[in-house]
Amino acid sequence: MNRSARFVAWLVGLAVLGYFVVGHLFATLPVGLDWSAWPLGEIGREVFGAVGIQIHGAVMGGLWLLVILVAVMYFAARSANRAQKAHGVSAGRRRVVAALSAIGATALAGGAGALRGFFGVGESHDGWNGSGRGIGVDAQKTHPEYPDAWKGARVQGYRRLGRTGWVISDIVVGSGRVGRVAGETKGTEIVRRAIDRGVTYVDTSPDYSSTGSEAVVADAIEGVRDKVFIATKFCTPWGHLDAGSSVADYKKVIEDSLRRLRTDYADLAHVHACDTVERIMDPNLHEAADRLREEGKLRFIGFSTHTPNLVEVVKAAIDSGRFDVMMLAYHHGIWPQLGDLIKRARSEQDMGVVAMKTLKGAKHDGLAGFRNEASSYSQAALRWVLSNADVSAAIISFFEYQHVDEYLRASGGSLNPMTREDLAILEGYDEQIAGTHCAPHCGACLSSCPEGVPINDVLRHRMYFEDYRDEKEAMRLYSKLEVNASACASCSAPCTAACPLGIQIGERTAGAHEMLTLT
Repeated sequence: MNRSARFVAWLVGLAVLGYFVVGHLFATLPVGLDWSAWPLGEIGREVFGAVGIQIHGAVMGGLWLLVILVAVMYFAARSANRAQKAHGVSAGRRRVVAALSAIGATALAGGAGALRGFFGVGESHDGWNGSGRGIGVDAQKTHPEYPDAWKGARVQGYRRLGRTGWVISDIVVGSGRVGRVAGETKGTEIVRRAIDRGVTYVDTSPDYSSTGSEAVVADAIEGVRDKVFIATKFCTPWGHLDAGSSVADYKKVIEDSLRRLRTDYADLAHVHACDTVERIMDPNLHEAADRLREEGKLRFIGFSTHTPNLVEVVKAAIDSGRFDVMMLAYHHGIWPQLGDLIKRARSEQDMGVVAMKTLKGAKHDGLAGFRNEASSYSQAALRWVLSNADVSAAIISFFEYQHVDEYLRASGGSLNPMTREDLAILEGYDEQIAGTHCAPHCGACLSSCPEGVPINDVLRHRMYFEDYRDEKEAMRLYSKLEVNASACASCSAPCTAACPLGIQIGERTAGAHEMLTLT
């Protein structure tokens, strides 16, 4: 091969490397994936942790990008130097040519990567440059109108949280969507405003905004800690502890959470997003909980679930008698048997019941259709939940100032009952989501999938992206699935016939894969 051909081959190789490798990194880095999503990511996290640095997993992606670009510079400079030396070029001139070659090679690889990652060249999307259609959208996450009649709303109803003996507000704060932002106090102000308006229960977790939620809650409860019931989770900032984790690990995550919350004790710790009986009944979990109670660091233990295995998990928890509180998905139109499970939990074990996912997937882009209603969709949905006297409270994420007024307007239970207008709003919402929203997460379709795709999780992550507009979290969660929906585009979708709601599962999951990946 002559000199010109080698040069062209070198350029083509750099462009290919840049497009496929650097481009993948450019496309993936902004998503903010967990450490586990990157090669050697877990080792990287341990190394940073060993020197006392707790940092986001995307750093690992940045390090890989740096390694690749430095390697490109090194090999380009080395090749140029050797070629010049073979032709008797002086050392000074070789250094200049080597430096220019390194810069040029890096620019070519980086440019090819940018075309793919930032501009979507060769892809079915417009890259991050075109993210205005997705991540950059200023979607409606609240009712489009903000009537004066809502302003100043306060908690109007309080209910007993089962055998804990606590009487808590019927609307409680979920802090999963608030986090610490440098120079901003919005999240803290929202949570504190809700507390000042009568909310007495705040839910947080280490994996909400990578401990950012805990920082917000810590500031919000300062000076009023004894008036607020604090619920946290058996989690690390990067995810949930699995069955078989050590007693020491279960204790450590709660003790770390207390330190970040700046409190001596947690009122409640949940086994979070529990999908198996093994997790909820892990002997090490219960031994750790007992020790934490003895040490005065934890008062009560609970669990949360919204998975296809919800019924089995809830039944096991009730039968065990070990749990004081359960937090489960409960909203209008969900499985009829959930009402019976809630009644069992209250009558047999006097468990407190906190209803989550109360907005049924809150298809925020469609809420403009309720613009002229006196009540918002969220208020109607919350009143439906509270119409069940066995529910201790409805939890919902507060992340805008308006939410304090809008959501607390639904408080009151029998003092603020459902109206015909509320029912009409809920029926109208159901018409909007018909055939698209996986409301019950029943799992009826799972056994019919030949690829073992966790259909319920795929559709839930799509909901986070498409309806909640929480795109980064949706993509992060999707990337961690052991089996994704990549095979759905070419599948005959036998799962569709199994869906009791008539959802076109194949189309929805194939679309989810395209939506939730940038590769």
